[in-house]
Formats: sequence, C-alpha cells, structure tokens
Amino acid sequence: MKLVLFTERPLSSEANDLVQFDMDSIRQIVAARHGEAPELWLADPDQYERNGRILRDSTSPRLLACCSEGKTLYVTDGCNSCTHELKARLMSLSASQLQGLAEESGIRIELLQKLAVLAP
Repeated sequence: MKLVLFTERPLSSEANDLVQFDMDSIRQIVAARHGEAPELWLADPDQYERNGRILRDSTSPRLLACCSEGKTLYVTDGCNSCTHELKARLMSLSASQLQGLAEESGIRIELLQKLAVLAP
C-alpha cells in the first residue's frame, strides 16, 4: 500500500487521522464488493485542512484509490464514498478520457492525472 500526497504539504496528526478514516471507509466498500484492495492512494492535503482548520468533509473528492488492476477507482470526499468502473486501466486512459471521467464524476482533473501517472 502506498499513500501519496497531492502536494508536498505535510498533514497534521488530526488531518492524518481523517485520511486514515477515509481509507477505512473505502476499505469497507472494497470488502462489501469482495474487490481487490487498493494499493495506491492519493490524498489532497488542502481538502483535509486549510489555514490550520481541519475539514471534516470537503467540497470535492479528497482521497482517491486504485488497485494494481487499475480499472476500479475509489473516491471519497469525507462524507460520501463511491466507485467508478473504468473501461481500461487508469494509466492507459487518454487525456480526453481522463477529462470525460473528471466531468462525469466531479473529480478534479489534476487529481486524476497525478493518480494516472502514479498508477501501476
């Protein structure tokens, strides 16, 4: 399992606790689906705390996860978690396909692009 931060800004211990909570939420979805456990996690620190204030939930997805298969994307905003079944591995999607996924799912394109680059 690998957790990557979208920006190099370190998380406070309270924000890190929220990341762990969100990871557990996604793990519950994976377990309910009898899916493969995510190996790659991407967290956006700016959606966990801002100006020293902890954000219990965010206005957009803040944690993304995918497994080595790369065709299932798990996402949470701190309140809601969901899955997206992809037609191809995340890293093999074209720029226009990533853009379409971003528009369809409400996930910021820059998060999808970074996850695609990091994906196995």
